[in-house]
This record gives sequence, structure tokens and C-alpha cells, in this order.
Amino acid sequence: MPIEPLRGCKIFGAMKAFSGIRDIISLMHGPIGCYYGAAYHQLAQDESSLGVITSSITHDKEVVFGGEQKLGELIEKAQFLYGDKKLAILGCCVPAIIGDDIEAVKEEFAPDALHVDGAGFKGEEWQGYEDALLQLIGMMKKGEKKERTVNILGFDTVSPRARADAAELKRLVAKSGWWTNTVLCVNANSMQIENMPNVERNIVLGGYGLRLAEVMRERFGTPYEIVEMPYGKYLTREFLRKVTGSDAVYEEDIMPSLERAYLFIQKMYEMPVAVIADDARAIALSKFFEIELGCEVVVSAAISGSPLHPEKSVGLFEIDELLKGAETGCDRLRLILGTTFQKRIAAELDAALIRVSYPSFDDVSLYDEAPYMGYRGEIVIIEKILNLFLNKYSEEVW
Repeated sequence: MPIEPLRGCKIFGAMKAFSGIRDIISLMHGPIGCYYGAAYHQLAQDESSLGVITSSITHDKEVVFGGEQKLGELIEKAQFLYGDKKLAILGCCVPAIIGDDIEAVKEEFAPDALHVDGAGFKGEEWQGYEDALLQLIGMMKKGEKKERTVNILGFDTVSPRARADAAELKRLVAKSGWWTNTVLCVNANSMQIENMPNVERNIVLGGYGLRLAEVMRERFGTPYEIVEMPYGKYLTREFLRKVTGSDAVYEEDIMPSLERAYLFIQKMYEMPVAVIADDARAIALSKFFEIELGCEVVVSAAISGSPLHPEKSVGLFEIDELLKGAETGCDRLRLILGTTFQKRIAAELDAALIRVSYPSFDDVSLYDEAPYMGYRGEIVIIEKILNLFLNKYSEEVW
């Protein structure tokens, strides 16, 4: 299959999953470029995740004579340095092309290690994420059921505001009288993974993590619910309905905050907006901006598919053309909700850009109480939009 630069390959998806689990050390078997690319995409959102990624850094010698010996040496060094932490071996394109038997090396040096074949020509990024989550099945143990407890699936540490969003959803679940065992994959640990089968249900955000949820239902009898990413009040209520199984859900009144900028917010009505994100975020954000904010979403494109919509994926250059040709009536495109890769086209079109999806390596998120999801997230997003326009220098025309 062709490799498209915006979509990324399976190795990136696997890294997105494993880097959010504290007890797992990822060993990338491949050249320095694969390691650098995966690490660089982690950097802005969570520098601490770099401590759980290492690589065999194969060179020309390994390409010619094979890299199995070097992988074995890497595993031994990782076992010495990281002790009892779980190892996850991720194969890149080069060892797949030259025929390294990674599974045999794993069985010799670390039989309990996880393994994902992450070669870029074998699948897209979202498929690597799903394959990585499936590897966690062997770590789970069926035990006593924990009432009013859920797992939340579909997160990663590299998407903008991921930690803040995870914290907000856990807060709302707690406010509803329920408990969150784990959010995969944000700051998860092996004990939480071990207890995953013992919750009342899995909550699958936008379809990401669906394959794991299906296997857990088959093997452990753990039911699951699919819900859209909870952006704005409406989708947040839907999320809490799925969590609690009740229509009487916890709500928060955010109007006192929004009323302080009522006249500014009015100017957003019918504003042309484009949404460029992974499949789940593209769908949810488009609904939020149209239904709740009254904007006109003139472009909505998924840069990465999902188990629900595996065929939905638009290429980088196609997106630029979509944005340039957007039908905006008498106005022009004012706002792009996208990724770092829309930075250039946003400048060209003189449109504001908010990074809402991976990859985002030029926007730092440090405060865990400023989410984009949930009730608080609606306030944060609106505040972000207003300040982008208010802080913009208007060219003086004489």
C-alpha cells in the first residue's frame, strides 16, 4: 500500500498507544529515522514519554547481513536498564523488508514481551494503534466485577490536550457517581490494564479501541458502548449517558462564563470553519461547531481512518486543495481546526489555526485543567477562538 505523509504508518500508531502506558518500554527495531520521527511527534505534548522509547538503530550492515543480533542485544540492554518493566518490540519497514524474524528473537530473549509488526507498508497509523491495544489482552486477568466502573478507550498522549481531556472525562465520570479504572492510553499502568475486564463496561470514543473492546467482550464478557468524542454540552451528555446507562446525567451550567463574552460569541455565527482531524474528532468537532456554536463547517476531512470508517482518509495535498476551494459564500474561510500540517495553508489563506488532532508538534499543552472536551472544554475552545481573532493584528489601510 502507498505511504502518505500525513497519515503516518503503523509504527506511529503503536507508539501512540504504548507511550501512554507507564510500565511499558518500547523497543523500535529499525533505522534512526523511524525513532526520530516517532519521538519528535511525541515531544511537544509529553517530553517524559521519550524515556520509554528506545531503538536498535539499524545501519547499512544490518540491512545487508540482517539485524536480528542487534535486536537481541537491544533487548538484553533494556532488560538490564529497565528491570521488570514490560517490553514492547515494534518492527519497522527495514526489518520487514530484509526478513528479520522478530518473533523468533522475542521468543529467545523476552518471551513475555509484546510485539507489533509496524511496517508502514502493512497498514496505516490507526491500525498500528489497534494492534498495539490488542497486545494488552495477555496482561488482563478476570476477577471480581467492580460496580459503577468503566474503562475509557481511544486516547493517546500525543494528541493536543489529551491529558487535560482525559482528566476532564474522569472528573465528569466521578461527578456522575462512577469510577474510571483507566483511560487508554493516557498515564495508564499495568495494574489498571490487569483489572480492565472487571468493569461494568468499556466506553469506546469514536471507535478507537473497538477491536480491543470486541475481544474483551468475547473473552471476558465485558460489554462496550461506542460514543462520539465529547466536545460541547450535547456530546458530553451523550458520553455520560453511555457511561451511566441513564438519561439523568450530571450537567454543569457554563453560561455564566460565556455570557461575559456574549457579543463576541455572536460574531461566530455562520463563520466558515474547516475541520481537519482524525475520523473521530472530525465528526464530533463538526457537530459541535455546527449545532452549538452555529458555525458553517465548509470542510470536514478525516486524515486518519478508524475501525468504524477504515476507508476515510484524505491525503495532505488533497486537504490543501479542499481548503483553497471551500465554498464560503460571501465570506472567506476564517478558522481551521486541524494539525501542524495545516500551518502553511492557514497562513496562505489568512485563517486562524487551532491544533486539535495529531500530529501537533508546535503547540504545547501543560495545564491539565484546560481541556477541549467536556463542559469545561467548551469554554476553553471558545476562549481560544476569541483570543486568536482579538490578538490578531489588523492591517491598517490608508
